[in-house]
Amino acid sequence: MKKILILAITASALFTSCGKWREKRDMTTSKDHNQIEGLLDDMFKTVDQISSETPGIKLFDNTCVDNIIIDTTTSPKSIMVDFGQDDCAGNDGRVRKGILHITYTGRYRTEGTVITVTPENFSIDGYSINGHKTLVNEGLNTAGQPYFSVSVEAQITAPNGEWTASWSGDRIRTWAEGFNTPINIWDDVYHISGSGQGVNRNGVSYDMNIDEDLIAKVGCAWLVQGVISIQPEEGANRTINWGSGECNNGFTVTVGNNDYEVNGGN
Repeated sequence: MKKILILAITASALFTSCGKWREKRDMTTSKDHNQIEGLLDDMFKTVDQISSETPGIKLFDNTCVDNIIIDTTTSPKSIMVDFGQDDCAGNDGRVRKGILHITYTGRYRTEGTVITVTPENFSIDGYSINGHKTLVNEGLNTAGQPYFSVSVEAQITAPNGEWTASWSGDRIRTWAEGFNTPINIWDDVYHISGSGQGVNRNGVSYDMNIDEDLIAKVGCAWLVQGVISIQPEEGANRTINWGSGECNNGFTVTVGNNDYEVNGGN
């Protein structure tokens, strides 16, 4: 009887252990990609705030910026946004430091303008970002909304160098709301579609596709809505759902019949 009891306990413990390992494996890629989405979206918001259809600054309400240098004598023209070398919490609660180098071939709202963003010793909430992001103003879509094609090559490193993940992809970023109020950036809303590939912190490659447009609001530090599907080279397909519009750092990961609620974290 004792042998049978021990065997039953061992089997139960093994099942529980495997379940926890599977959940951790299923969540790693999703968490890493959520971080990448949020950090790259934050970089774009900085570009949106700093850019203008007229010479000078449109509006940049960020007390953490030490210096902004605009050079219109070069081709392409350039802007350097320096957040300084010390961590600084902005009005949106996110902590930034480092430099963003922005080049642009024309005005932000002009069709055909190419904008490239390159970080230098730049971090958000302790996550270091390397790589580049290129945006092309494609003009107006059939609904009369400005839209941009976006290509990304990026690598993020977690605080204290705990882990690194990489990402590349192509997007269409549609300026869905707020494009008629250039002075007020806080009503700007973007819809994002597209696909890409990444490598998570454990070296596992994955493909990603946006199934329902991601929605980003300038007034929120995180994505507020949208659904993506992720197919790792190891494991089952999973989806990330950012909800229905609330501004929080939460999302739901679905793997098979299992749902996991996540509130930020790394």
